[in-house]
Amino acid sequence: MNRASRAIELHGAAVAVLLLGMRQLRLHLLILMLLTPFAAGADVPLLSPDQAWMEARSGKVLIIDIRNAPEWAWTGVPKGAARASWWQVGGESGFLKDVLAIAGDARDRPIALICARGVRSSDAAAFLRRQGFSNVRDIGEGMLGSAAGPGWLKRQLPLE
Repeated sequence: MNRASRAIELHGAAVAVLLLGMRQLRLHLLILMLLTPFAAGADVPLLSPDQAWMEARSGKVLIIDIRNAPEWAWTGVPKGAARASWWQVGGESGFLKDVLAIAGDARDRPIALICARGVRSSDAAAFLRRQGFSNVRDIGEGMLGSAAGPGWLKRQLPLE
């Protein structure tokens, strides 16, 4: 094998190792993205289910369960929580209308949103912030748990 052939072979091997490394990097980035809460609500403060329950009991925050009726029936709803489905026929404007009715049109009322695993609540909280709500927090663990923690149900917090 001459020098040129050997150099081409080594170059090909280096490219193969680099490509394999890139595939590994992409896999690691994908895993990291799946385990990290979505960026849509990155500016929305998180609240643990325990904190949310304590604050709701003392009247400091209103919990709004933003899942849908079959989910509410399946797991129950956090005790004392209002209900306003994020995914509804009226879309975001319908959701906004429901939340405004629940909050008494007070965009500064302390609200904590909960969904199944923290994805919808993060998106909905970011949406409400863009609509002028100044005191919205996300119960990022959700009802079922997420990368943020075990969730409302596993923490055995009260349900309706």
